[in-house]
Amino acid sequence: MGKLLLTVLRFASEKLRWLVLIIVVLLLASWLKHEWQALEKTQQFKQQQQQAQALVQKRHAELLAAQQKTAQISQQLLNELDHKKNLMQRLQLELNQLREQRQELWDEHWLTRKNPLSETSQQLREYNLKISALGGQLKLSQQAYSAWQQKVISSPEIAKNRQLLTDLAQSQQVLNQLSTSIIGAENSVNSSLVKQLKEATIDVLPIAISVLLSLIFIPILLKIVLYFGIAPLASALPAIHLLAEPSNPQSPMINIGHSSSHSLKIDLAPTQELLLHPDYLQSFSQHAQKSTQWFLNASIPLTSWAAGLVTLVRLRGEQSETVQLASMYHAFEELVIIDIPQGASMVCKPRGLVGVIKNREQPVHISKHWRLLSLHGWLTLQLRYLVFHGACQLIIKGNGGVVIEQATQPRLIQQNATLGFSSQIGYSNYRCETFISYYLGKDALFNDRFSGASGIYFYEQSPHHQTAQTHQSQKMGGVWDAVLKVFGI
Repeated sequence: MGKLLLTVLRFASEKLRWLVLIIVVLLLASWLKHEWQALEKTQQFKQQQQQAQALVQKRHAELLAAQQKTAQISQQLLNELDHKKNLMQRLQLELNQLREQRQELWDEHWLTRKNPLSETSQQLREYNLKISALGGQLKLSQQAYSAWQQKVISSPEIAKNRQLLTDLAQSQQVLNQLSTSIIGAENSVNSSLVKQLKEATIDVLPIAISVLLSLIFIPILLKIVLYFGIAPLASALPAIHLLAEPSNPQSPMINIGHSSSHSLKIDLAPTQELLLHPDYLQSFSQHAQKSTQWFLNASIPLTSWAAGLVTLVRLRGEQSETVQLASMYHAFEELVIIDIPQGASMVCKPRGLVGVIKNREQPVHISKHWRLLSLHGWLTLQLRYLVFHGACQLIIKGNGGVVIEQATQPRLIQQNATLGFSSQIGYSNYRCETFISYYLGKDALFNDRFSGASGIYFYEQSPHHQTAQTHQSQKMGGVWDAVLKVFGI
């Protein structure tokens, strides 16, 4: 009942998460749609206002041209009216001055003015004539001014000019309103998140396309250069010999070919002990002494940890013990024992090592060999080799089985299948056969090539590992695999 309830709750929570995700997506889509529609409406309004502004500006220019033309004619009429007015005012001023001068003469010579023959009477008569003449001129000037004033008042050009000035003021007001409206619409458009996103996308689109094309074509070009340029040079390089062949080699009794099996039966002598990964210990005697070995070799703790060879089981007994080995969690893994006699040595990748059978008093002798100046090492990223020295026995695992072959004739095998080889044989790399298989990732750039008068190499038949290290490397994007390969693990 509890399990059913837990299943129902898990199903409901999963569907609820999907519901929340759908709601969030729909809300986001609705918001984007609303913003896009608002942006389109604002842009349409801005375009309409700009069109109206263009029409009003055109009408304003026409009104301005007409007003300038009528203003010229009107100014001529007004200038003439001002001339008439100035003339009238000048005559009026001269008339007033003559009258004041006559009045002063009249007031000053009150006695002589009564004598008609006196000089004063003569001057008064001259003033009277001048005043009379100026009065006539003033009257004519006033009549001319009145006539021009009436003409100006009734002039259609001046009326038209006034109307044009009124229309210009109204059109200018409309232009100011349209400009304010356009500026507001433009600010709304520029502040729109959709517009900013669109402009930002347009700005980065060429760079994004360039990066995409680079991601597409650079790996292709790199693979072409590696396959047709560097790989043939590397294939022609001499093989690597890690150690010289011993003077008195002992040939171990090893079955050539597919000699592995799903289970192994080991007879452990009293002078021997077994260091084994716990996942491969199937059965053992109750009287056997069992303890924990923290590392396969204390000199390489990190390597032991990376290969999973930590917290090993140490089995030994006071008498001969029989131990049954088998993979407890991987049904397709098979095991094989490779004997390394005294004085012999074997390169072995710890990822394929399950355990070691050795003498009690002797630790597992492992030497590290770096090849930093080897082009083979840099092209395959295998710069370090771990060599196991005898006498001991290595328990090797392999997915689908382990195949052992003699290195008498040069042979090629896939790099990810190689588990180990005799340290005195030649090891090199050879380019894979077809470019298409390399480009599609079906084959590595290089195959391992082994050759030598004596010695063996061994590999697994189905090299697709499902170990904890591989899961970890998948999560880290292949970085972990590269690190393990560099250190020969």
